[in-house]
Amino acid sequence: MSEEDQLVDPEISESVPADESGDDELVARRRDVKGAKRREQILQLLQTVESSALSVEEIAERFGVSFATVRRDLSRLHQDRRITRTYGGVALTGPAELSIHQRHLEFTAEKDAIGRHAADLVADGAVVILDAGTTTEFVARHLDADDITVFTNGIGAVNVLLGKENVSVVVLGGRLRSVNQTISGPEAEHMLHSVVADYAFIGADAVHPQYGVASRTLEQSRLKTLMMQRARQIVVVADRRKVSTDQFNYWSPTPPRWRLITDDDAETVALDELRNTGAQIDVVQPLRALSELTNVKGNQP
Repeated sequence: MSEEDQLVDPEISESVPADESGDDELVARRRDVKGAKRREQILQLLQTVESSALSVEEIAERFGVSFATVRRDLSRLHQDRRITRTYGGVALTGPAELSIHQRHLEFTAEKDAIGRHAADLVADGAVVILDAGTTTEFVARHLDADDITVFTNGIGAVNVLLGKENVSVVVLGGRLRSVNQTISGPEAEHMLHSVVADYAFIGADAVHPQYGVASRTLEQSRLKTLMMQRARQIVVVADRRKVSTDQFNYWSPTPPRWRLITDDDAETVALDELRNTGAQIDVVQPLRALSELTNVKGNQP
């Protein structure tokens, strides 16, 4: 490493000689935590750029660290197979999966509007299949029909519905996938074979006119497919990001007639292609002005 890198690298400049620190191990742990947090932020940043790629220079400038620090971060992320190294930079290996906490912070106004519109479809006494996901969790929040029964594989939806006296909740069994708090597997599928629901509200990692609805795993895809087969009306809830990509491996085909609820910034061309495959599309208008005002206030000192 050059002397210049040593002078400008915050991680290295924070270190202190062993005879002064008295606790080198504690210093190292703090540095590891800081580096891990920055690497997660790099992945999040890659998600926000259209090309899903960044140069070393762009990352260094964004985080105020040296090129050497960036290269170490990228080497670690590459070893973990979370990125692909490119000439002079880095790109995502594929659509990165965010944690539930991160998903709750994204597109909240859009998800709230979608969930509210979806919940308004449910009549008193209905039987509902509710897929896992943060958007379907907003459907659960807005459910206010009386005497309804909800079958769900989402931990977030279960927690929301616990406080609703007018809802009877049936939790589908199986294996819990902690990163997205989803339950799936043969047990959940077996339970659904005894159900014909009035509505199935389906979450999506992507929606495609040819392939259908995307999932992260084969188990989740199998369960989504069955959910759509065991309901009279199928409603896919997905914000605008989900209708313009096909970068997934596991897909559940949509039936000849189904409904998509999305927000008003979804690409018109993509929506037209979905309509041509039999989708009825409801476009909602999120309260963006309110959310933007909240963000501005939150950023004020």
